[in-house]
Amino acid sequence: MKKIILSAMLICSTFVIANAQNTSKNCYRGFVDAGYDIGIGDFELGRFVISTAHGYQFNPFIFLGAGTGFHFIPEYKTKDMDIPLDVRESKVDIPVFANARINLMKTKIAPFIDAKAGTFVTNNGGMYLNISVGCRISTNEKQAVNISIGYASEKLEFETFNKFSSSHDMSYTRNSRVQNAECVSLRVGYEF
Repeated sequence: MKKIILSAMLICSTFVIANAQNTSKNCYRGFVDAGYDIGIGDFELGRFVISTAHGYQFNPFIFLGAGTGFHFIPEYKTKDMDIPLDVRESKVDIPVFANARINLMKTKIAPFIDAKAGTFVTNNGGMYLNISVGCRISTNEKQAVNISIGYASEKLEFETFNKFSSSHDMSYTRNSRVQNAECVSLRVGYEF
């Protein structure tokens, strides 16, 4: 009986959500999201991410704004090497970015495209770029839950192997170098 009641409540809440749509325009809009980035490419460096963006909703389809975030990045060492080629301590990296979003439809459940471009302001980082696609699920005319998947390219500082100090021992030096760390981004967010 509890399962039937729970199922009925879930179905009813789906209809409540389905009756809302994005009709707001010419107004302030804010986004808060959290998720996980799965490292790909040369650096399989996963990270937990929290970000926020604020700006102007020009019509039900176009949003432009700016934001910032916190990327909690664990320690990294090149795998399967006695002397790791690249190393990085556990750090929190903070990007600032411009944000553009396009809702592709004016419906209760609508696909969207989101682009963030900026730079990291901590740890001698560089460029930050995140392009994603997702689904916006309206809860009322100005609020929604967003789910997205995307690709991110980030320039992060690593300590890279430089050279051995001498031919008689295994001591070596490292140089700081900004390198491209790519990832697949998974996000869940709230729009207000």
